[in-house]
Amino acid sequence: MEAPQGGFFLSKVDFTKPAITLDAQLDLLRQRGLEISDAGKAKHFLQFVGYYRLSGYYKYYTDPADPKRERFVPGISFEQLVEIYNFDRRLRALFTRAFERVEVAVKATLSDAGAQTHGPFWLCEPSNFDRGSHRLITEVLDGCVGDRNQPHQHMFINQFMNKYSQPYPPSWMMTEIMSFGSISKIYKFSKGNIRQAVSSKFDLQHDVMESWLHSLSFARNVCAHHNRIWNRAFTIKPKVPRVYSPHWPTFGHDRLFVICGMTWHLTKLIDNSSPWASRLEQLIDRRPGVPLKAMGFPDNWREIPPWNSH
Repeated sequence: MEAPQGGFFLSKVDFTKPAITLDAQLDLLRQRGLEISDAGKAKHFLQFVGYYRLSGYYKYYTDPADPKRERFVPGISFEQLVEIYNFDRRLRALFTRAFERVEVAVKATLSDAGAQTHGPFWLCEPSNFDRGSHRLITEVLDGCVGDRNQPHQHMFINQFMNKYSQPYPPSWMMTEIMSFGSISKIYKFSKGNIRQAVSSKFDLQHDVMESWLHSLSFARNVCAHHNRIWNRAFTIKPKVPRVYSPHWPTFGHDRLFVICGMTWHLTKLIDNSSPWASRLEQLIDRRPGVPLKAMGFPDNWREIPPWNSH
């Protein structure tokens, strides 16, 4: 038996919980104190969302005194669970649109910063990256190009590889097919002149930019996999720039508030006419009865940067 992280051995037991019907799921929720006024609508929701997925949302409404966090506080209804689920879904949709703008902008800026100074194939040169790190960069490039004996999913990659002798396409093609996580890694290991050329375009110091890309690539993956975001405690805490550190509360550094602040800082630089912040405000104003602090927001969040300038 392998020891889990930390070195403690745990004995394993067989999983014995059976799958239960939709009616049984409703009965279980009622037993735990949830009010269900329309069983038909509740069953329909569970059919197409799933009991287990919804359980990640109803934990917010359970009694903290219950060791298993299964018993609902009095007065909670199934409709309230649906409201908070839909609130979270709309938040993810809003972030997804912003992350697309940010990802495309960072790709273009990073490619240009390297290519203007070091040529179209700067990604292939170890001298453009921290000592000993180019092996990791090559792994990223190989992962993007894939099996050279098989057609690539992108026609422009096939056309380049069939016509030219270079082992990889130029940076503007390569960054186009990279994931947000790969772009974050490329930026992290790039030499200082490239990093600074990129971060200056976004009014950030290069180390803060690195931290933000890492955090946002994780948040983007959370949204892409349709996971809960509204009250998530993010394991990757980004650095806070000096301009924001006096204003952003420490209790929000691992919560949605900082993800929102980073996203808006970058989005408004990319498009100063973007309605993203206004749409976020509308969503938060219509939130289903949850306190701001649960999302890491201070009560005066509209009065502090970057929100007070839109």
